[in-house]
Amino acid sequence: MAIVRDEAIVLARTRFGETSLLVTLFTRASGPLRFLAKGARRPKSRFGNCLEPTNHVLAVYYRKEGRDLHLLSEAELLAGFGGLRASLLRLAYGYAIIDGLVGLKREETPAGGLFGLALEAFRDFESRREDLLEPAFWGFLLGALAEAGYRPELGRCAQCGRPAPVRGARFDPRAGGLVCSEHAAGGLVLSEETVRILRELASGAPPSVPLSARAAAEGREALRRFLEEHDLGRAPFRSLDLLAPKG
Repeated sequence: MAIVRDEAIVLARTRFGETSLLVTLFTRASGPLRFLAKGARRPKSRFGNCLEPTNHVLAVYYRKEGRDLHLLSEAELLAGFGGLRASLLRLAYGYAIIDGLVGLKREETPAGGLFGLALEAFRDFESRREDLLEPAFWGFLLGALAEAGYRPELGRCAQCGRPAPVRGARFDPRAGGLVCSEHAAGGLVLSEETVRILRELASGAPPSVPLSARAAAEGREALRRFLEEHDLGRAPFRSLDLLAPKG
């Protein structure tokens, strides 16, 4: 049984027994791992308030090779990102980032890049204007997809490699991104605004203007279908769907 000291992001927690917690952490070195935090629910627990989702902690744990559950010994709070809890909208995006980490991490993907992107996003979302949170989340998701090896093709046709048009563009998740007119039999029609915004965000540029209702709908559907097509699930949008008005 190895003793490990590593940074981690708290993903989830559930009650276990009378006084303990089952905790899922996204560790910088190994990605998501599950832990038993003994006595974490006691009033004077050594874990304090460290084990809240989105918290950035320094964890000390016993890793049991070949086991799915490990033992959490200590946790020191490094950042609590309290600004995410200032509104339901900010908190929903915090959970969407968590869902993105879970969905995009694969065995062969190093965890460090995704870990760093998530911390940057948490800091950004604490104070960014609320009408810019949606495109900022797209930027995080596009960066995370690239880090995980699933970068959508937004500059050239994903089928033939020719420059992809801006006007009348189609996004084909199965092909891997935008497609030219000769390969546009399927896919989603995207407006010029949506294509421009996706390209800017994929380049790492921060969002500067709010999305129109059309661009918001198109971009979210394109990213959602891309995730589903590549078996990455729709989890990153699950928390945001809870905020959508019921028809």
